[in-house]
Amino acid sequence: MKANTNTIRAPTTETVNMSERSLQLFCYVVFLFLTFLFIGSSLVTIAWIAVEDSSIAVVGRIFLLSSLTGIGISLLGGVLTDSWNRKMVIRLGITAQVIALVILLYAILEGHSLPPFLYIFSVLNTAGMAVKAGAIDSVFQAIVSKERRVAMSVRVSIIRQLGLAIGMGGGGILLDQTSAIFCISLLLVVSISRFAISEVFLNSLKKIKRSSSSNPMQLWKEGLAYAANDKNIYLSICGVALTFSAAQMTNVLVPGFVQDELAAGSDVYGLLEMAWAIGGGTILLIAAFKHHSSPYSKVEALLLCLLGISMMLFSFLRFIPALILLYAIMGGLFSITRARFDGKILTFCPEGMMGRVRATTSMLTNSIGMVIYLIPTLFSITSVSGLYMAWGAFILCVGLLIWLFQASSIGSKRRSTET
Repeated sequence: MKANTNTIRAPTTETVNMSERSLQLFCYVVFLFLTFLFIGSSLVTIAWIAVEDSSIAVVGRIFLLSSLTGIGISLLGGVLTDSWNRKMVIRLGITAQVIALVILLYAILEGHSLPPFLYIFSVLNTAGMAVKAGAIDSVFQAIVSKERRVAMSVRVSIIRQLGLAIGMGGGGILLDQTSAIFCISLLLVVSISRFAISEVFLNSLKKIKRSSSSNPMQLWKEGLAYAANDKNIYLSICGVALTFSAAQMTNVLVPGFVQDELAAGSDVYGLLEMAWAIGGGTILLIAAFKHHSSPYSKVEALLLCLLGISMMLFSFLRFIPALILLYAIMGGLFSITRARFDGKILTFCPEGMMGRVRATTSMLTNSIGMVIYLIPTLFSITSVSGLYMAWGAFILCVGLLIWLFQASSIGSKRRSTET
């Protein structure tokens, strides 16, 4: 008789690693979904509480304080991410957000005057997000291979968009049907649940190299010098900041544009915001199943130019159905451009520099946001559409400059390869 040659093979190390990596990626995606659900719901909840308890001016101060905090804490977060235990940085960030919710919940239950506690919440919540931003990006780098990062960044952005939409829509419905206390308690449950989920993918950070220097100034000097010497990184940082500036400008000006330029009401404003979200989600969903070009391509700069042109068109259109369609296109351009620029940062930035590069991106984004948020306060706005036109033209010009820089970079790379 012949011996039975059909033996059961034990799982190989490669199979086990792939299975573990898939689980980590799944938990990372769930974590991101809950994070953006938290962001969307907290934005709606906090703004509503502020207006109901005080005034719209308090909402403006909350946004401004959030931008200031983001700039300051990003400096600290970048250094901590690249020089300390990244697991602890992520846990520290979540803890700060939990404490912010507990303090605000206590103030509401005790019947205190809410504006001071809303400011405290804004500082702690923004600090929590800013301090762990680079460390979360490091998780993505550890889980996803370099050649897949741009495509995966686009796909992950769908989850972000979905979480944000559900958070904002669900937050509004829950506020209407329940109470602020219930909404904040639910946010607290979501934040705490992220602790358990994050423990699964934090194991991927064990082998990340950390900088040998412990001097914060030296660390920042190294990080900035590296970013300044890599066109792909500093152009992507500028691209992310400019892309977000379109959304920041929209947040500030669209309500006034609807009232003053269109002589319309909140129904049109709601339709515009819905169109932005639908446009963003749709284009990301389409892009997720498309082949993505090389990370060295110039497509992001062209998308940025299109975003600027769409803002300019939006400034002088007055036919509401056309405006709604154009606003959906703007939302789509914002989402895909941001995702691709983010993917390029994640592709070209070394793991040891990720904290400082992400912090630099956050600081630039928040700085531009502060300027935009202060425009209505510092200047007498006679034409909202004029501001849209000017900012759209600015984005278009910078997009063209980024395209030229990328073209020269690709040309230099080809010439060096040929020689």
